[in-house]
Amino acid sequence: MNPTDRSDDQNRYYQWMELRQLAHFVAVAEERHFTRAADRVQMVQSSLSSSIAALERELGGPLLTRNSRRVELTEAGRALLPAARRALAAADEGRARVDAVRGLLRGQLTVGVIQSFSAIDLPALFARYHRVYPAITLQLRHDSVPRLVRATGNGEVDLAFVDHPFDQTRVRHRSFGQEKLILAVPATDPLARRSSIRLQDLTDRGFVEYRRDSALRTRIDAACSEAGLNRKLAAEVDTIADLVDLVAAGVGVALLPPNTVNRGAGVRALATRPAVTRVLAVVTAADRPPAPAAQALLDLLADATVDGP
Repeated sequence: MNPTDRSDDQNRYYQWMELRQLAHFVAVAEERHFTRAADRVQMVQSSLSSSIAALERELGGPLLTRNSRRVELTEAGRALLPAARRALAAADEGRARVDAVRGLLRGQLTVGVIQSFSAIDLPALFARYHRVYPAITLQLRHDSVPRLVRATGNGEVDLAFVDHPFDQTRVRHRSFGQEKLILAVPATDPLARRSSIRLQDLTDRGFVEYRRDSALRTRIDAACSEAGLNRKLAAEVDTIADLVDLVAAGVGVALLPPNTVNRGAGVRALATRPAVTRVLAVVTAADRPPAPAAQALLDLLADATVDGP
């Protein structure tokens, strides 16, 4: 049937069905498993398979390949996935904007956060947001800065709290000023009795390093290079918590955001000369205004206490 031959009610029905099919496809594509995807969208697996098959018929080819263990995307499926995500995000944004006009804010707000964001008391900010907008479900996503910035530009994340440097091509940003990193050392280390140290004096020290794809690591690498310090790698980790634990255990020293070090954890903090700084920021997509739920958080953020440089 040609869409122009349908009644308005039929058109609304088919448009809803098409969005639902896209949601089903995205669930399977992200889960790589029909059973998990069916649980996620709250339907039986046979109905989910039928929905995907109908979408494949409409688009004229397979979107997924199935085996006993995993589901993989075909070339057509990989091409469809970003467009499907954008279509669903646009539909969600449209519903949210209509609700906002009616004085309602509800739905879901997806916020990206790096592991060590300290310019704002984020738990307090999120608690205030929940009190003001209890019908909005907050979803927090931790990842590297490049992935969070890319996800914000793609519409997978509504906004993200990150640190510089990052690709600014597809996002707008608001910076919160500079933060000085500290040198974390074991509490039993002779350096623990000092208040500061020159970076050049750490040439013989082994360093515990954060993940290579992080903006924090990029900034530290640049600052140490400028200061003439060629760090010796003792260990490399994926989480800040593991990093602090390894420093406490005596594996090495580390350059860290100040809020990550607790004196009770067997770690002491020293200032460095010259100071190693980073800039913290919040990013939103550059090609569209924030959704109402995201704008509401940004409005609360404007009133939050921001740490100075």
